[in-house]
Amino acid sequence: MSGARRPGLRRRLSLALVGVALVSIALLAGVNYFFARLLINDSVEEQLMSVRDVSVQAIDRGIARLEADVSVLAADPSVVDALVELSGEYDMLDQDITPEQIAELTALYESEVLPPFVEAGVDIAPGDLVPASPAGRYLQQQYIADNPAGFDERDGLDDADDGTGYSAAHAVHHPQLRALMENARMSDLILVDADSLEVVYSTEKRIDLGTNVVDGPYADLGLGNVLDDLASVAVGETVLSDSWFYVPTRGAPVFFLASAVRSGTDVVGAVVTEVPVEALTAAITAGQNWELLGLGDTGENYVVGIDRTLRSETRTWLEDPDDYLRRYADRNGQDAADVIETVGSPVLIQTVDNDAVSAGLVGDEFIGTVTNYLGTETLAASAPAGVGNVDWVVVVEQATSESNAALDSLLRRILIVVAILLPIMAVLGVLIARTLTKPIDSLVQAADRVAAGDLDVDLDYLGTNELGDLGRQLEGVAGQLESRQAAILDEERHINDVLSAILPARLFDRVRQGEQAIEDIFDTATIVSVTVDAIPEATGVQQDVVLEVTERLSEESDALMARHGAETVRRSSGNKIFVTGLGQPDACVADAVRLAVEAVQLTSAVGADFGLELTARAGVSAGDVATGVVGGDQLSFGVWGDPPNTAATLDALAQPGQILVDGNVAEQLGPDWDVGPGVDLPGLADDVEAHVVRGRSTAST
Repeated sequence: MSGARRPGLRRRLSLALVGVALVSIALLAGVNYFFARLLINDSVEEQLMSVRDVSVQAIDRGIARLEADVSVLAADPSVVDALVELSGEYDMLDQDITPEQIAELTALYESEVLPPFVEAGVDIAPGDLVPASPAGRYLQQQYIADNPAGFDERDGLDDADDGTGYSAAHAVHHPQLRALMENARMSDLILVDADSLEVVYSTEKRIDLGTNVVDGPYADLGLGNVLDDLASVAVGETVLSDSWFYVPTRGAPVFFLASAVRSGTDVVGAVVTEVPVEALTAAITAGQNWELLGLGDTGENYVVGIDRTLRSETRTWLEDPDDYLRRYADRNGQDAADVIETVGSPVLIQTVDNDAVSAGLVGDEFIGTVTNYLGTETLAASAPAGVGNVDWVVVVEQATSESNAALDSLLRRILIVVAILLPIMAVLGVLIARTLTKPIDSLVQAADRVAAGDLDVDLDYLGTNELGDLGRQLEGVAGQLESRQAAILDEERHINDVLSAILPARLFDRVRQGEQAIEDIFDTATIVSVTVDAIPEATGVQQDVVLEVTERLSEESDALMARHGAETVRRSSGNKIFVTGLGQPDACVADAVRLAVEAVQLTSAVGADFGLELTARAGVSAGDVATGVVGGDQLSFGVWGDPPNTAATLDALAQPGQILVDGNVAEQLGPDWDVGPGVDLPGLADDVEAHVVRGRSTAST
């Protein structure tokens, strides 16, 4: 009877074990998949919202900087003098041009300015663009029609040499105004007379020169609108216009900033600057570096206006215009795509109408899934970015196909594991069922000890039958568990060592808790770039020496970093970049310079210990930076902004043993340091001045 019952019990027990294993695996896989989906979605959403907030801040800072630049221009004595003198000479011009010369101007409009509008199907009569005043027509003849240079080079003409007082005044003021425009990174600088309301000067000499901003051909475009807005604000304030297809720029989208110009207590006119939309695109995309922003292969950020059309150029357009036009034509028709190709930009043409834009236009933030402007499903984050009286929305998005790629990979791995485990569990179920039908008290007791965490299993000899095999397998499992437990502890220590090597200590615990995108956003800090010169190649008989020197320099630099409260940004065999001041009340400039000085001295000393003539040089720059930990499968700590670039450039320009600092650092060091006068070096930005740090001053020592 027992022999007849045993096979049925064995089969039922086998099926039960396989069923339980199947359900357990399915539940475990489902739970892992569910929580992995939540974690991945949360990580992507946090990254998009972070980039969105940074983009809004970039717009605010960028426009504020432009407005400040325009306000400075309006108060610049050279601009005031130029406007007063050019306006006076403009009023005294009594010359006019002949009908033949007017025909020459209109022909120039047709051949040079209007072709993009004709191709786009926009009908503009060239005769309507001719200035109404004789003085305006005369200036266009002298500085545009008779200018031997082409469209983009007419600003090179200083003196029309026509004997008029205007030309004499223009020859005096134009070079300086041109330099001011270039320093401010504008695409044109325009002066408008307060009495005549006419453009009496244009740096680029486009066809808005000599036109009236109230009733002229561009009164209803950006130039006229920004002057209308200027009339409604207090003198000294700067106003911003929205983007426009501007005829004098051949239809290239631009926006304007304007500020009133006073001479004494009288308003004598206005200074208007023209800014291309490329400047807005560069400001929010970190110079089109989307991967640096953590947006992957498909992520992008852009600006949308109140009319739900683009105000900045998109990643899809900038990286592959042909593919963009093809996809746009599929949704909107070939004629519409031809207009974008003719204008050379989707700005003010491409419509973006989804929930992300709608929420931003009413002042709300948004995070969720939308269909973007080319019909792609994306995870998007948006927020309003109103500046002045201009309503814009910042949209940051990434294709859901990319954001779900890690989740799809996880699902495939789970299915593979399930496919492998199922047959294994079926075999184990049969074996265990066969064994459990026999006396197994000792095995149960041993299994209980293993389950309780006691891995020291020493079973009595159970023979060569199935029961003995199972006993030996249980001993093997206990041994494997013990080995794996030790391996897990070793791996834990290894992970701690790796994280400590690539991340600052203050971020270590946050990363271990699962955060994949940590940002300090913006802080004031000092960047130190140190380069070691003349390290021999690690070959031949010098290999051991070079390796010892490199290891010694690394250990000593770590000690310097700890002593001066610095953090490592990047390191290589010959270069290290440190940052001080993160999370501190100030940029810790003195600590950074002491670190640079001691690093240069340390290099020479270590080289001397090994019989090598090693030298080092350093560059130090202070200012606002953005920092953070980015990455999913691979973490990295980065610092972005002008100071890292400036420090690296100063490092590259320094002589062996020399330390170069920028003006911010030199100003903050004070009298305790011996700092040389500022010098202009090739390769530095125009607004950066280099200083040589000679050491501590005699008084301080």
